[in-house]
Amino acid sequence: MTIHGIRLGTRPHEYIVPSTSDPTKEYHVYKDLGKCTCKGFVGSKHCKHFGMVDEYIAEMEGGREPEEEAPERFCPPPPEEGGMVVPPPPAQNFSKWIVTIHGKETIRYQGLLAMAHEQGLVKLGARFTSITAELAVAWAWAYFKDGRQFTESGEATPTNVQAGVRAAWARMALTRAKARVLRDALNIGIVALEELED
Repeated sequence: MTIHGIRLGTRPHEYIVPSTSDPTKEYHVYKDLGKCTCKGFVGSKHCKHFGMVDEYIAEMEGGREPEEEAPERFCPPPPEEGGMVVPPPPAQNFSKWIVTIHGKETIRYQGLLAMAHEQGLVKLGARFTSITAELAVAWAWAYFKDGRQFTESGEATPTNVQAGVRAAWARMALTRAKARVLRDALNIGIVALEELED
């Protein structure tokens, strides 16, 4: 039994929280949307269930480190009125980071990170949103000097990671989330090597 009896919902970032006063009721907390289905949240936009979910996540992670604290919002703020943030053109000359697997091109995470720094990456982070014995889910964020902000998620299971990292399979969810957010930021459509199954 986990802390507060919380369990994962059917969609990413959804947590089901049993009522502390009525055992027949439960509430759905959507961390990515900042919403809860309880009456308290509907009336005041605040409730205790978010704190309970945070404790559950901390328990599943084995504790959180201050430098890994995520931004308050999952989505970047909209661009200033009248302006539009234009994504950069696809990164040039990244062929040295390309690896062909089973006839398909993939790109190494190391290369994505190097190119992101070249384009002004100032902050990159990831954290788990849930971990069970069968599935780890994480989300990542990337901020750039020009104001562009990106978020993305990634997941891993003990059976969908490469054999060399199977002992640390859950951490691959963090790497995959960061690879995806960097691919979005760099406008690169090919999958990262680290996202592939064995």
